[in-house]
Amino acid sequence: MPPRPRPFLLDTLIRGVRFFYLLWGGMLLTTLSLYDRLKLPPFLWSWPKAARFLTSSWGRGIALGLGLVMAIAALVEIWHLVDRLLVMATRDSEHD
Repeated sequence: MPPRPRPFLLDTLIRGVRFFYLLWGGMLLTTLSLYDRLKLPPFLWSWPKAARFLTSSWGRGIALGLGLVMAIAALVEIWHLVDRLLVMATRDSEHD
């Protein structure tokens, strides 16, 4: 038996929250890594080699890549959200 799809309102809310989380996180991580404003929490400094790696240019590059992946994922998520809204709107207009 295939799983039942989620209700439209719940699915729309979940996709909307996921979109804003991915967009905000991607923009924040990208901006912080581009302007070299990444700060590590104090507990990471107990491993000095890892902390130095994360604050080096390689670490900033990894953070930039993760930020860009999150921003692209936000675009995909909004694509699915708009598609879902348009399908629901056109289905309702056909019944009129």
